[in-house]
Amino acid sequence: MVHQCVESPQQDFRRRVTGSVTGMRRQRGVALLATLGLGLLLGAALLLNRFNHVVADGNSREAATARSLAEAKRALIAWAVTVPSVGGRPTTPGLLPFPDRNRDGNYDGKGDCVTFGLNDSHLLGRLPWAGDVSPCPRIGLHVDIRDGSGERLWYAVSRNLITNGGGGSINPDMGETGKMIHPWIVVRDPDGNVVTEPGGTRPLPVAAVIIAPGAALGHQDRSAAAASPDNYLDRITIGGTTFDNADADGCPDAVTSPCASSSPGEEFIRHGQAGAWTSFNDRLTYITVNELMGAVEKRVLGEIAVAMNNYRDGNGGYPWLAGFRSDTTAPSFKSTLTRSGQLPVHLPDEIFSTSFGGFWDFIDPTPTTTTRHSGDAKLVPSLADVESGSIHVSRRDGRCMWRDWTRVDCVGSRVVPAYLRADLGRTVTRTVEYSFSYSDKSPTVTPPASGDVRRRSLSIRAARLPRVSPSPGSPALLPEAPWSIRISDDDGTGFGQRTMMIDSDTGGAINVSGIRYDLSIVYDDRDDARDELPEWLAENNWQHFIYAAFSADAAPGGNSDGDGDCSTPVNTCLRLKVAGKTVRFDVEALLISSGGRWMNQDRDVGDCDGDGIRDGFLCAYLEGDNSDKSTAMLADTYARDQLSAVFNDQVRIVAPLPP
Repeated sequence: MVHQCVESPQQDFRRRVTGSVTGMRRQRGVALLATLGLGLLLGAALLLNRFNHVVADGNSREAATARSLAEAKRALIAWAVTVPSVGGRPTTPGLLPFPDRNRDGNYDGKGDCVTFGLNDSHLLGRLPWAGDVSPCPRIGLHVDIRDGSGERLWYAVSRNLITNGGGGSINPDMGETGKMIHPWIVVRDPDGNVVTEPGGTRPLPVAAVIIAPGAALGHQDRSAAAASPDNYLDRITIGGTTFDNADADGCPDAVTSPCASSSPGEEFIRHGQAGAWTSFNDRLTYITVNELMGAVEKRVLGEIAVAMNNYRDGNGGYPWLAGFRSDTTAPSFKSTLTRSGQLPVHLPDEIFSTSFGGFWDFIDPTPTTTTRHSGDAKLVPSLADVESGSIHVSRRDGRCMWRDWTRVDCVGSRVVPAYLRADLGRTVTRTVEYSFSYSDKSPTVTPPASGDVRRRSLSIRAARLPRVSPSPGSPALLPEAPWSIRISDDDGTGFGQRTMMIDSDTGGAINVSGIRYDLSIVYDDRDDARDELPEWLAENNWQHFIYAAFSADAAPGGNSDGDGDCSTPVNTCLRLKVAGKTVRFDVEALLISSGGRWMNQDRDVGDCDGDGIRDGFLCAYLEGDNSDKSTAMLADTYARDQLSAVFNDQVRIVAPLPP
């Protein structure tokens, strides 16, 4: 018999209530888990969002810093190319400003220049955006640049590139080993390795470094008006060597100062190892020597192009050029009647060979004090011989030096092997020697012609000649007085000589013609209006790096058909190729700057491909079509290509000018 258990009403109520409570507990647990999960997700989202904001903010600061460094680099290069003047006098393109240091108790944006006692500590400071202070009053960059953290940028410059730094000539060769007195700046990569030249092992020559200091790190205190550099710039240790961007001692960081002058110079390192952000946050960029010179070359070509066209306007044609140098020990930059080559210049205080002619006619009131005679009395020339006569000197026997555009010093001689002495009734060998220095404010110019260079004629007609003394330290071209005429007669057995020293008591006339007058440059001439090329060009030997070429019609004596161009009736124009394709057929004149030496070029011996064989100097300076002299009777072809590892020539068309 089966007994069936019947639930009482009380039991049924208890069971229902208990089940309901248990279900509610289960539901609340699920809801709680869901709430906790949602909270975790929201928290993670908030953390991720905050992290993304931090990363984005950091990236924004880094991007702002990168833009600031690039802007500062452009500004410095532009400053160096335009070369603000010092005291109204132009200075050498390629120079860079002094940094703004804390020597005057502040960082006021003005470069603190140094005129004596210069040392490496003077070469690091803030970027001088407001100009230089006295005694170097030059304009500033006029851009107050900040990095992503709001800090002003810092700047270090090579001693080779500041005023009175004593580095050497600023030209495309200055990055070569041994060309400059002081070492270049060295930059190291994040692993501490020296940044080298492309394809080489030599440290990359760096002209200047620009540094964004970033926000102050824990050990840095920038509260002072002129805190020291180590409160802005950082150091980091890699492989046991500590690299310090703030030391400014002119030495490699692994070397204790003082270091040998022959060792690599001041070092800077880019941001360090991963995870070092809290101890090193400098960011930097740099200007290489080649970058700087590449920009300066454009300025140089522009200046010379203007000078060439001014010459053409004033002389009816371009000058005859000098043959491309073939002797590095004694390069000559005088016209050789060629229409392709280097610029023909008269370098300051340079003695050059030239023919000249003319006459003199003087009245000497005191012959006993102004004339001398010696030797065999019967062979001494008469006083009349030295008081007047003619001047005829060959290029071989004449030497001159232009001191400025109006004043020339010359010496010369002429030998007459069979001069008839009527008073003796026989011939003698007569030697006439001239030495003179004088100035003519209105010299006559004979323009270059188809078979001759440009020449000048000078004359003085006055009651008395002014006293003229040679400049201190100049070559001893002059005798005791500004003019000297010496005549010597030799009959093979005896010798007689008479000298006339023309001084301020002497009146009369002097005329000299035919002294060659190539492009003129005068050192230490504050009035540069008469300089046909800038003084700094010769002071820094730019004439070694500039090549010029003119069409046959544009050369002196050209334009035979009278149409003023080089295309008809026979095309004598120069041609210009770009990327292997001829794009111009009408070029009358152009200039080429050779840039720095490429790896296989040896400019000391004229080796162009590194095989040790002398190939010639043209291809040791120029590349591609520019290194190949075309036949003079055909249209010459030159190239303007992209700068690359095998081509760094820069070309400037001089004529025709764009409309």
